[in-house]
Amino acid sequence: MILKALYDLAQREELVPDSDFEIKPVSWVIRVGDNGQFLGIEKTVNNAPKSVPKRLTSRSGKHPPSEFFADNPLYALGKSIPSDKHDISVCKKRLRMFASKIILCGYKTKDAAAVSVGRFLRDINRGRVQLDTPPEMKGNDLIVFSYQMEESFVHKRPVIVEYWRKINTDSHKAQEDSVCLITGDFCTPAKKHKKLKNVPQKKISDIALAPCNQPAFESYGWKEAANAVIGEKSSDFAMTALNRLLHPNPPDPQDPNQTLSKQNVHLSTDTVVCYWTRNKSALSDSFGLAIEVDEEKVEAKPAQVAEMYKSLWKGIPYRLDKPDEFYSLVLSGGQGRATVRDWIESNTQHVVDSLAQYFEDLRIERYCPAPKNGKHPESFSLPLLLESLADPKDRRKEGIPSAIGAQFYRASIDKKLLFPQPAFSRAILRYRAELGKEGDEKNGWVHKNWNDARAAIIKAYLNRKYRKASEQKEVLEKMNPNCTDKGYLLGQLMAVLEKLQTEALENVNASIIDRYFSGASASPKSVFGSLLRNARYHARKAKDKKDKWWITAKLEDLIDQICSQFDVSLKKTEDPKAVYENGFPAYLSQEQQGMFVLGYHQMRKWLWMTREERDIWNDKHSDASRAYLWEKKETDLENSIK
Repeated sequence: MILKALYDLAQREELVPDSDFEIKPVSWVIRVGDNGQFLGIEKTVNNAPKSVPKRLTSRSGKHPPSEFFADNPLYALGKSIPSDKHDISVCKKRLRMFASKIILCGYKTKDAAAVSVGRFLRDINRGRVQLDTPPEMKGNDLIVFSYQMEESFVHKRPVIVEYWRKINTDSHKAQEDSVCLITGDFCTPAKKHKKLKNVPQKKISDIALAPCNQPAFESYGWKEAANAVIGEKSSDFAMTALNRLLHPNPPDPQDPNQTLSKQNVHLSTDTVVCYWTRNKSALSDSFGLAIEVDEEKVEAKPAQVAEMYKSLWKGIPYRLDKPDEFYSLVLSGGQGRATVRDWIESNTQHVVDSLAQYFEDLRIERYCPAPKNGKHPESFSLPLLLESLADPKDRRKEGIPSAIGAQFYRASIDKKLLFPQPAFSRAILRYRAELGKEGDEKNGWVHKNWNDARAAIIKAYLNRKYRKASEQKEVLEKMNPNCTDKGYLLGQLMAVLEKLQTEALENVNASIIDRYFSGASASPKSVFGSLLRNARYHARKAKDKKDKWWITAKLEDLIDQICSQFDVSLKKTEDPKAVYENGFPAYLSQEQQGMFVLGYHQMRKWLWMTREERDIWNDKHSDASRAYLWEKKETDLENSIK
């Protein structure tokens, strides 16, 4: 089904308008005159994409064949670049292979241009013409030929085009015992498929789709691509479509000077998502901008498209005029092979509805300040979310497991699925591990931004799970004073104790967050007793400062309110060794640990609200406990006491 969908895409976009020619970047043009006279060599502008004879699917072995009228310097000129890569005998053999095809073409067609190019190549081979290659020429540059002052290339002359079509067709006659898996028609089986470019991986640039190059890959005696017969034409269509989807800036085969829409998103250094629809649509052309939350590029799109994505980022559903079939392929590269991580067939309306739910699940109040001279995007981009899960020992995008990226992507476009549990676990682990790095002068903002993303992942995972199981109320975007979840309440308490320490001691080398956050989020009973004892000391010290008296009293009220949910004894005592009788849980499950992170994350943002923000919050939460209602009149009373 994957190959059939790719085949249909190639037909819809007319990616193979001519089965005997294809678009390739041409770097150099050699101009020849009558009798093979060398007139000059010209550099094309920016390796302009041009139509050239269909390339071989693969060149390998001891004597790899040459192309027809368009090839690299080793074949077209007999020049090794760099000079020590091939010896002279190899260069001469490759040049003779290339020249023989053109000489035969000139003999058969009697075309003056083909005859002249053949003589030019023969003269180079015999040493009659000494041609120095330009210093900027590369070993993989594509070279073509022009005749005298003609603008078109020799291989595009009508008689040569007709000759090439005939010999190309004769070499691909259908076999009556081979049926193509894509079309169901009799076909000439493709021995090798066109190589894929731009599959993300290290070192190797081009990889084979299904390299059956070892006896272990043979089945019932069938070798190479005969294991699964695909016609040469069908293979060409499907692989051209896939290369078009993988390309960062795909050229338009109808007009080489124009480009088609980019239809891929890189999830990590080795995994990419390709997407398309059965019919051309705004969603197929710009879906990547939605999950990348690229507001600048969306603004440049038509008004209706921009309106749709802005709506989705806010979690608001959008109704499409004409729903269509939606396809998505997740590929990973490695060791010279492409691995299909996921294949998704869906409906564009379901995808749009799922995106609205996905962004709604991710919505969380940001603790990280807005970038300088700007504002936060409407939501988190998928690459940023996955990057926040990576181990810092690796380069960020290299530390993202491919399987997690593929599963997370699938959940983003299918609201019926849960987010992957490993992503939830990693979000908790990385939040705890890197929380202390937020104060770093150089990279503190980046770590705060990542922690916002991690908190959003935790919230999204829990809400999907709660919604599916109908276990409890979903987590809100902002701090919820009426939430009774034990993990959430303990996270709030941790944020209040941190704030109290800050008011008492201001900047410290190692805060209670640095020392106790991990332990408190996993085994609260063994940690919070000590933290509450220290809180008495911090409260006394803070109250000694006249400008801290009111905020300290409010923080103590919050501590009392939260501790009352756990039957904690808050007896006033000067004995530093006094142990609290408390009902704190001995340990928290992983889901409760996620709620702990959310309680802490949202509470510390709430604690640092401005007066205007707090007045608005109070109006919306009049039903909250009095400890949470820091009213303006109380602030005025405090000022009058001073």
